[in-house]
Amino acid sequence: MTEIIEGVVLKSSDYQEHSKILQVFSKEHGLLGIYLRGASNYKSPNFALAQPISHAFFTIRYTEGLSSSFKGEMINAFQNLKLDFTKNIYVYHLFELLMRNLQQHESHPDLYELLIKTLYILENNNEMRLLKLLTIYFEMQLLYHLGVGPVVSECVVCGERTNIANFDIPHGGFVCLNHLDKSQKRYSISTLELLYKLQNNTFEEIVALSTDVKNEVLKDLREIMTNFYLYHLNITTNAVKYFDKS
Repeated sequence: MTEIIEGVVLKSSDYQEHSKILQVFSKEHGLLGIYLRGASNYKSPNFALAQPISHAFFTIRYTEGLSSSFKGEMINAFQNLKLDFTKNIYVYHLFELLMRNLQQHESHPDLYELLIKTLYILENNNEMRLLKLLTIYFEMQLLYHLGVGPVVSECVVCGERTNIANFDIPHGGFVCLNHLDKSQKRYSISTLELLYKLQNNTFEEIVALSTDVKNEVLKDLREIMTNFYLYHLNITTNAVKYFDKS
């Protein structure tokens, strides 16, 4: 039985002479592998569908293993994203996090919609602060989906909501003055306030406030996210080493 699914191609690998195996993050089934026939032939209409970052409908024969497809329909090729090396770094960073953290065949509709909104904004905007901030916002939302999101509403140790003094990576969230580890780097009030907003504000609100975010705050947030993933999930990505150069 065939069905039509909507998804974003995260990764594409050659298979046999003319086909490809895609890792697709889909609206209906979450992360799944799709065997796409004829996708290696640049004259084939499936060639464009198989390119990473493509947003498309796929007609598939769904299975719990590797699904198969013979055709699809492009929704958005995201050409600007594909041709911009700097944007590629950040987008592939998010793709790698999804592939390494999500289980196959588990639907995450909210996370899928967030990815689509992020790609559409980045396709049409070249502001680096927005690119960096939305990447961090997506990373935080992914952490909450995984059940390991940082505590940014109170002290993670005692629950105190006042006298918040720092973000403690080993503890996994805000700490108050009574539980401040003075051996750790102290982050600014601006950084702590933005961490709170990244949990509690909507996507649209985060987009709107990006123009007011200072570069030093973005630098702190990048450090926090990178170290948080490494400490709590033992994960880093190939793209992280390029972030400081962008």
